[in-house]
Amino acid sequence: MIDNISSGPEANLNYALSVLRENQTSGDIAEHPEIQPGITLHADPALKLQGQWHSPAGRLLELDISTNGQGSWFGLHMELGDIDLSQVGIIGIACRSAATTIEVVRACIRSGRSEGGFDDCFFTKRILAHPEASSHLDALQVGQQQNLPPQAPWRELILFLPLHSFRLNLHDLRLFIV
Repeated sequence: MIDNISSGPEANLNYALSVLRENQTSGDIAEHPEIQPGITLHADPALKLQGQWHSPAGRLLELDISTNGQGSWFGLHMELGDIDLSQVGIIGIACRSAATTIEVVRACIRSGRSEGGFDDCFFTKRILAHPEASSHLDALQVGQQQNLPPQAPWRELILFLPLHSFRLNLHDLRLFIV
């Protein structure tokens, strides 16, 4: 059992990630895109994805993906709820990853609009996953982001994944809000 004693607006996601990190689970990309409640893989059907995801104890996620088509999006979506950013200065991510070849991953905060639709606010730096495990840190100054409204009915942290076949290990991921 993992205690949920974290506080702050990022606590729900960080707790969900700690549960994933401590358990062992796996699934087929096409049949089980939900890794656990609130953490889901979404892909453009035109990619015709095949492959497996695996969450070994002590790590978040290992992806072994084959694409058999051309598509325009593939992402790991993590629900953040309706986090209020009106009193926040910085929102950021820290992660550790590795890949069999150098892969580029883009991270963004997606904020829903009450009238429908959403805004994506991308972190400035791209995550580069290398054959050797590497760390990544990036942050956004909330007040300076046009696409990051202070309030939103829902938000997600999304890691946009490669649109070609790849193997990627996400060792760790944390969200921080200051």
